[in-house]
Amino acid sequence: MGLTTPLSRRIAVWVIGVAGCLATVSCDRGTAGAPGAGRGRRVASLVPAATDMLVGMGAKEHLVAVSNFESLAEVKGLPRVGDYQTTDWETLARLRPDVMVIQIAPERLPPGLKQRAQELGIELVNMKIDRLADVFAMMERLGAAAGEAEKGREAAGRLRDELDVVRNECAGRAAVSALIVRDENGRDVIGPDNFLDDLLKVVNATNAAAGLGKPYPSIDREKLVALAPEAVIVLLPDAKAQTAEVSERFWQSMTQVPAVRNGRVRTITDGYALVPGSRLGELARKMAEGLRPPPADQTGAQTGKYR
Repeated sequence: MGLTTPLSRRIAVWVIGVAGCLATVSCDRGTAGAPGAGRGRRVASLVPAATDMLVGMGAKEHLVAVSNFESLAEVKGLPRVGDYQTTDWETLARLRPDVMVIQIAPERLPPGLKQRAQELGIELVNMKIDRLADVFAMMERLGAAAGEAEKGREAAGRLRDELDVVRNECAGRAAVSALIVRDENGRDVIGPDNFLDDLLKVVNATNAAAGLGKPYPSIDREKLVALAPEAVIVLLPDAKAQTAEVSERFWQSMTQVPAVRNGRVRTITDGYALVPGSRLGELARKMAEGLRPPPADQTGAQTGKYR
């Protein structure tokens, strides 16, 4: 696909952050994010998922800066201070946050980043999410880091409850083989052992790409046909109309795929579609809706969109 569009670059940033870290949530200083570590703490979030969690738990007022790739309307006016490659230390020195949330594999953490943070008295919280369980843990950790431990626990509990409702609603359905795609050309898919794979289990679906063995593999058209998914969920967060049209044309051309023949290709374009954050319950519900068989008179190479 290449990284020629804003959507492609955004998806690449998310995947690099998710795939490049370890399977635990860590803090670089022993007291970072500890319960009771201070009230009214100021947070700079360089991770969109962390920003989403803090906003979702009602701790938006603690945010003083966000990442260059932030899209949440709730933090539109906040300074942008970096991403997984760059950090605006001049702005951070002026803002003086107590905590900065990053998402960098520990072995790739630049020594200079940790040193500069220490010089400014900023605690580094290195965020890592692979599985759905990591989302709950990170909500609690971020709440504590912001001095809002109870809000973090409540947010994690709400998300668990939302997912349990969806799980119970889907439990009576026949399981379906589903493929999650994260680009407009059907190349980048969701494999096993990640939070989106876990969401498929919530909606009583099996991952058609589980056998590929990688969390975020890329495939060609031949492999797509061989996977033979009964349903396809396409995640295109904040996709422009042109991107959505490219995706629709691609799927209409793939009539060898059972999901296309049976009209079970659904596209979700909400901005949170690839974010492991507070709105995973909404994403699971839309995925469940997309996995429902279409009415008998709507089979064929049909695609549907959810926004």
